[in-house]
Amino acid sequence: MIKAHKIRLNPAAEQQAYFYRAAGVARFAWNWALNEYKRCKSAGEKVDWNRIKQRFRAGIDDEYPFVRAVTKCAAETAIRDLRQAINTYYKTKRTNPTSKVKLPGFRKLGKEIGGFGLNNDKFSVSGHTIRVPKLGAVNMAEVLRFDGKIMNGRIKETAGRWYVVIAVQVEDSFSALARPHRSVGIDFGLSRFATLSNGEVSETQAHLRHAERKLKRLQRGLARKEKGSANHAKLKLKIARAHERIARQRKDFLHKFTTRVARRFSIVCVEDLSLKGLVRTRLAKSFHDASIGRAINQIEYKAKERGGIVQKVNRFFPSSKLCHVCGSIYRDLQLSDRVWVCRQCGIEHDRDQNGAVNIESEGVRLLVGSGFLDVTTVEFAASGSRFAFDLSRGL
Repeated sequence: MIKAHKIRLNPAAEQQAYFYRAAGVARFAWNWALNEYKRCKSAGEKVDWNRIKQRFRAGIDDEYPFVRAVTKCAAETAIRDLRQAINTYYKTKRTNPTSKVKLPGFRKLGKEIGGFGLNNDKFSVSGHTIRVPKLGAVNMAEVLRFDGKIMNGRIKETAGRWYVVIAVQVEDSFSALARPHRSVGIDFGLSRFATLSNGEVSETQAHLRHAERKLKRLQRGLARKEKGSANHAKLKLKIARAHERIARQRKDFLHKFTTRVARRFSIVCVEDLSLKGLVRTRLAKSFHDASIGRAINQIEYKAKERGGIVQKVNRFFPSSKLCHVCGSIYRDLQLSDRVWVCRQCGIEHDRDQNGAVNIESEGVRLLVGSGFLDVTTVEFAASGSRFAFDLSRGL
């Protein structure tokens, strides 16, 4: 298993200048290789990436000697990344011809600074220090959390700050737990971010919505500044850091929520939402701000690490309309109805809570029917939809 750890760097002024130069070399190598690739395609030649790299190396001393001022990894990894991006483009087009993915384009300095890659044998990490080729020791804000073989690294700039992302190959920590594994259903939404079938509620944070007033003020100020001026650059950096803060807050909330769920439950049942369709509606900004898809992805890999499983329920399953007590369906339920009363048994239901219970019940039923759980459908029906399962033999 490969895990990545993103750590903020605290470079000195000359070290920061080196980072800018290395990022510029990576950008130059990407654009040079892309131009060479397009030339080969237009001439009808076979694209040989090894030959492209050889041509690039041959011109370093005479045509672009500035490349030697930084680590050779900057140019090498940029060409490798371009090759992978182009291969991914054609693979995506083959599997999904209607996909809107585009061929990688040229990188521009005015758009983003970017970064550069490091091969695992060209840098080392010790405590709060990372040693970069042709630069030396650079301070890291924290130590590397993972123990294992370092696969690669990447130094990148975000909103004027520099970070290193280190990929580490770690051993799988999966081990069957002795305690009974428990199931939970989660109903994601916008009015409430997540409602759990056990009654717990996680409210919507809406980090972007809460910061919109500040962002509007900054963007109005940016519109009044002359492009290319120092004040324009300062305000542009402030806006970038405001957006970075929003992204950090969102990531922090999602990781804390998904970690709590993965630690407590080994069967997590969620609805198979059509997120691509939802972000095309008038609520697109709210769905992007909530990041429901990212939350589900995090639960999936965190549950897998702990020996759990995420079971998705069909999006057309009437989880909100189905009474989890008597099983009748309230077909007149509207989206604005947050509370409704069952016409058969008279029980009052909270829409989200009832949906979460039904999602859990349906998800566990699917696992029982597939033979994943070591119980029969009769035992499941007799036990009810919410109970602890011993999955020591099933996982």
